[in-house]
Amino acid sequence: MARIVVADDDPITLIFLRTLLEDRGHVVMTAEDGADALTLVRSEMPDLLVTDLVMPFRSGLEIIREIREDLHLRHMPVMLISMKDKEQDIVHGLEEGADDYVVKPFYALELAARVKKLLERRVGVIS
Repeated sequence: MARIVVADDDPITLIFLRTLLEDRGHVVMTAEDGADALTLVRSEMPDLLVTDLVMPFRSGLEIIREIREDLHLRHMPVMLISMKDKEQDIVHGLEEGADDYVVKPFYALELAARVKKLLERRVGVIS
């Protein structure tokens, strides 16, 4: 069972992602803005962060930059989710340090499969 932080300022998306991941046996902690997401990541040290790109107080890219600079967090996988679907947005997100980038609206089973793959890359995490 993996511990996952999900951050999104849209409450419907947040509930959907929480349910999707909990139904697969994961422990899910949620944040509604970027500042809370970063605080939660630092305090809980999750196995994965799934974060929206555009959020109040800190963007997904700002969160990634701070995570990648932290010696204790830098190896944590991060999945960006966003309605920004242009190739340049996706490439920029990946170049900034995201391990995956999923465009909204997304297919639930595809997102779950991508989460599983990211978790399998972490040593000792059972997904």
